[in-house]
Amino acid sequence: MVLGAEILAFLEACPMAVLVLDTTGRVIFANTGAGHLLHLEDRLAAVDIADLIPEWPLLSGVSTVFISDHSGQRRLYSVQVMNWPTGMETVTVAFFEPVDDERAAGYAAREANLRLRYVIEMLPEAVCVFDANDRYVLWNQKYAELYADIAEHLRPGVAFEDILRTSLAGDGMRELVEDKEAWFSARMQKFRQPVSQEEQQLRDGRWLRHDDRRTPDGGAIGMRIDITGLKQREDWLRQLFNANPMPMLLCDGDSLAILQANQAAVDFYGFLPATLLSKRACDMHVDGDLEAFEKILLHLDRVCDARTIWRQTTRDGSERHVLIYIRQLQEGAEHRLLLTVADVSDRVLAETEANRLAHHDILTGLPNRMQFYKALEKALASEDREKVIICCLDLDGFKPVNDTFGHAAGDDVLKDVAHRLQMHARGHLLARLGGDEFAILMTGERGEAIDLAERCIGAFEQPFIINGLAIRLGISIGIAAGVDRETLMQEADRALYRAKADGRNIWRVTPPDLPVRKRAKA
Repeated sequence: MVLGAEILAFLEACPMAVLVLDTTGRVIFANTGAGHLLHLEDRLAAVDIADLIPEWPLLSGVSTVFISDHSGQRRLYSVQVMNWPTGMETVTVAFFEPVDDERAAGYAAREANLRLRYVIEMLPEAVCVFDANDRYVLWNQKYAELYADIAEHLRPGVAFEDILRTSLAGDGMRELVEDKEAWFSARMQKFRQPVSQEEQQLRDGRWLRHDDRRTPDGGAIGMRIDITGLKQREDWLRQLFNANPMPMLLCDGDSLAILQANQAAVDFYGFLPATLLSKRACDMHVDGDLEAFEKILLHLDRVCDARTIWRQTTRDGSERHVLIYIRQLQEGAEHRLLLTVADVSDRVLAETEANRLAHHDILTGLPNRMQFYKALEKALASEDREKVIICCLDLDGFKPVNDTFGHAAGDDVLKDVAHRLQMHARGHLLARLGGDEFAILMTGERGEAIDLAERCIGAFEQPFIINGLAIRLGISIGIAAGVDRETLMQEADRALYRAKADGRNIWRVTPPDLPVRKRAKA
């Protein structure tokens, strides 16, 4: 497209900067003023008006917009656009001149204000902005809707304090307040702090969090965040915590101080809630367990599933066995520990009893054959294995008791026998191997074993009372020493058989290298 010479001369002589555009928006002419301001020089072929004026197309008339020059610098210009017919086509002519700095600053401020308004309207929360004198500057529609009772009183420049008093004086105040004056004083005190947060319940049951922060120029920005859902979840969690049938403790992760305890924990430990909250998480552990548990809590680096059975004491001094599950919680910057306590005292007692029954004779309570052999193996593996001695004991005359008086009477006699032998065993291991067979394991000299055998035989000098009748029984004892279990048991049995064969109610030792003291038969 070619412009006439007269038109070009006119546009070149124009005191304003001029751009001529074709119908596609491409710059086809720039006078000297425009080329100087926009650093176009001879590069018109590559310039599109939208690259210079991002807001293009402009409305007819005069507009104030930012124009970017060819180097990327932005400046505020006053622009007038007009259409100019040239033969068969029409071109667009843009006349523009820089806006002075004061006008530019005002325009920039207005533009920034509009952008700020746009931003706060986009926010999902209610927002208000105050100047250094605590007067309203801006607020979004959500803020006006939230505080409908004072919305008609909101205007730029009104004091926050006046709006609060207006709200308190009316009947439509949204906040749930009991003492209005106390609430007003506390609210203003928090509002003036550099940073403040406050949770407030509304009359309709919702909860808001007031989040107010001071800006560097002394003003303030406030956000009103609906935390109703969060409060409901907190309430549900609190109910779950309090209603949990297992004792639960919430503790500080650094000091281990108990911060919260549910009702099950109060009932389990027996302390008043205030007393329990004055303790640390490890204070209920017995000595020895306390330090170990404290170390675990202070150096916990993961979830701790309960594997160790701890011993704790309750208020009445009783000892309980517990498993403790530990979870780490993070509340903002605070480190918390959640302890769930499982009482396994009954299980421990049952396991202890089962273990005792597995290794002890049910009738007499003495160690059984299995326990005796375990103890013998341990003794033979010790440094004193050369001094290991066993005594095999067998009752004399017991079968007629069972045949005459019955097995119940026989059981009573066996319990009495166990009691008499235990009194004279003097700490040595006494076991019932089965039926009317007993055994004693000791470590010492053979002479000590013979003295022990004499005492045991002497324990049968007193008769046994069965159904009111005095019945005498005896006991034969075989004594053996050695370092091999099988050989040792065989030798003790051989000695026992000799005692039986030699008249009963006596002891014999193998090998028979000691004099044998004669005893009267039972």
